[in-house]
Amino acid sequence: MLPDLTSQIPERILAPDEIRRAAQALLDATVADEAKADFLRAWAQRGETAPELAACAEAFLPQAIDPGVRGNWNGRPLLDCCGTGGGGLNLINISTGLMFLLGALDIPVVKHGNRGLTKKSGSADVLEALGIKIDLPPGDVLRCLENVGCAFLFAPAYHLSFAVVAPVRRRLAAEGHRTIFNLLGPLLNPARPAARLVGVFKLEHVPLYQQALEEMGCSRFSVVCGEDAGGRMLGEISAHGYTVIGSTIRPPDGAALDRLEWIFSETPSPTFETLLVADAKESARRIVALLRGEERGLGREMLILNAAIASWTHGTANSLEEGLEQGTQALDSGRAHERLKRWQEFSSR
Repeated sequence: MLPDLTSQIPERILAPDEIRRAAQALLDATVADEAKADFLRAWAQRGETAPELAACAEAFLPQAIDPGVRGNWNGRPLLDCCGTGGGGLNLINISTGLMFLLGALDIPVVKHGNRGLTKKSGSADVLEALGIKIDLPPGDVLRCLENVGCAFLFAPAYHLSFAVVAPVRRRLAAEGHRTIFNLLGPLLNPARPAARLVGVFKLEHVPLYQQALEEMGCSRFSVVCGEDAGGRMLGEISAHGYTVIGSTIRPPDGAALDRLEWIFSETPSPTFETLLVADAKESARRIVALLRGEERGLGREMLILNAAIASWTHGTANSLEEGLEQGTQALDSGRAHERLKRWQEFSSR
């Protein structure tokens, strides 16, 4: 039975047990699609809270296929670098290109992602265009980590139970309504990485995801929201523009959370359009050019800066400056491009 939100006041917050029952009902094929649509529509219109978001993710995660790795790998935190999507700009897939740079820094990455929904090139699309298999079975995830240092978890292959609610989501999307599923992506990585870099497209989502990730016990994370000179939201750290970063780091000794919030900005760049791509194939070509050192400019700046924040979040870099130096060396030495070639070879076996 789904909670009736349609007659409840906006301040009504669902309790964890109500969230669990709602999650079960949403994935129950015997519950009418109309009831699911009414519930999801009303919930989104009222606005989901961080505790509700966290509780919903915790209710869905046990239904996901186990990738065979969780939290840490070889004594180091696993890291996910993903975003909420929804910005609509067809940009080079910075967070996907970031995987090769972070892998070159020996940061184990398990990225959770999907095909593009609001843009022409999602993480799965560009990885395919790069010659990388996106549908590795769970038994091969560890092997991929061991051989490459990175792995990709294709969301539809790990959340098979979501197929039941897919028609409702499509119907609401056609009506112009988002649902909580549009917010859950960064929280549903079945490997539960201990470190995360989450890109969001709305400033109000920075504290929303900070609190949700804290509720879920994530050890180290940064939630970032950047915009270009024209005010277009990027879902990444902006090399030239305005970026808000909300980070929480849990010390290894389990001491109290150290919660940081800071703003990064530089002179706006008039050349932001150079990051736009036509499709996944062009994004893949641009990523290869960046990794080879053939393309410099804004794309390179974005890649290195996002790598610096990811490395600092992970604990590999002790400061932003150290992270910038690490990222620059990984690119200029060819190690990041070598990581791409290693993954392509692994995928061809």
